[in-house]
Amino acid sequence: MPSMTVPPPDRVSVDVKMQRLNIEWSDGHVSVFPLDALRQACPCAECQGDDVERITKPGVFHIFRQKNRWQNLTVETAGSVGLRITWDDGHSGGIYRWDRLRSLQPADDDPT
Repeated sequence: MPSMTVPPPDRVSVDVKMQRLNIEWSDGHVSVFPLDALRQACPCAECQGDDVERITKPGVFHIFRQKNRWQNLTVETAGSVGLRITWDDGHSGGIYRWDRLRSLQPADDDPT
């Protein structure tokens, strides 16, 4: 299966107040992930979040419906592959690859 060509991210930021991770891609697409949905989508062998196929962008009141509120997370790049997130619960086993993040929330014209 050929891998999806993904433009590199220009900027990654975390908004703890709004409980979301923002990725601005070099092609202009912006992905906005609810933090709790990302935690549930952790791709490590223990969590098996690879069963998650899509994560919808959060709505205005989405932060109040999240199961958990994440306050002290650390987001760092994992080489050129993607992101490693260390969550409040201490978990940091998954690397969120750029192609996986893009496939979880593709632009309207991205192939599916």
